[in-house]
Amino acid sequence: MKNFKKGKLSDSAIAEWLIGLRAHPYVPESAFAVTAALRARACGEEDYYFAGVNVENIDHRLSTHAEEACIAAMVTGLGKQAEIAEVWVMGATCCGKCRQQIAGFAGENVKIHYMALKGGSASTTVGAFLPETFTLREFSAEKKSSSAEKLSAADVENRLFRKGNLTEQDIKTWLQEINSIDYFSKISQAVVLKLDNGVYAAGAKVEDAAFLSLNAVQSALASAVTNFGACAVQEAWVYTKGRAGKEIPPDSFCALTMSALQSLLQMAEHDAIPVRFFTGDGGILRTTLIEAAKMAPTSGKPFYKK
Repeated sequence: MKNFKKGKLSDSAIAEWLIGLRAHPYVPESAFAVTAALRARACGEEDYYFAGVNVENIDHRLSTHAEEACIAAMVTGLGKQAEIAEVWVMGATCCGKCRQQIAGFAGENVKIHYMALKGGSASTTVGAFLPETFTLREFSAEKKSSSAEKLSAADVENRLFRKGNLTEQDIKTWLQEINSIDYFSKISQAVVLKLDNGVYAAGAKVEDAAFLSLNAVQSALASAVTNFGACAVQEAWVYTKGRAGKEIPPDSFCALTMSALQSLLQMAEHDAIPVRFFTGDGGILRTTLIEAAKMAPTSGKPFYKK
């Protein structure tokens, strides 16, 4: 797996990793490739590493930066317990958007390293590049569990990618293991995408205090492109769960937002690929990408009846 490693890595090993990913960014407009990696901690362990590349979209606001791709994989693989312990970026410095995203998971003393393609680096900290941070930690009343189960490398890999002939029940069980960062909406959404190489990729929604959120499709695509370069999506499954008064009604589901649909359309084989939504009562609604666009939710109507 090219976007995840477990076990202590040196700066030189990380540089080699990021150089090896330089051909993977999807950058048809800018041709400006960026790769990044982060070290994450969860459940007392600090040697989970996630890499990412940038993925452009014709709607530029929906382009995913390499640092965001790392965060998307981290949240999908580790869940709400994940925190950033260190970051490396090759080919660029962090833009304001990525600084905000990183700060959402990192303390002010966490180091950020900018690595040049031909060697050399410069370092800063979250507190230095984004003073007076405004993140979900500042006003979220929810506390992280100290009793969360530790995850092995195989556990994390199994949350990010799978191969083989998966049934819809296999995919549903997989999606139920994934938890979004959903402190605002109280609605967690995850997707699994079947790629044209036969691999299935998963992604979780990542909310941010400055509303620079990543939808679950962006997350899954970022991991897919990091691993395989440009790829086509053949099928999609969507699972949503609510909490704290936002539970999904039995006969309903939460459709994909327009931003998620645009993200999916960018990489879909065609606009009628199968899209399946799991409902609150355990059922499933089968439709196509083009038809799913007619069901996009709004803040006033987050759920759609089967």
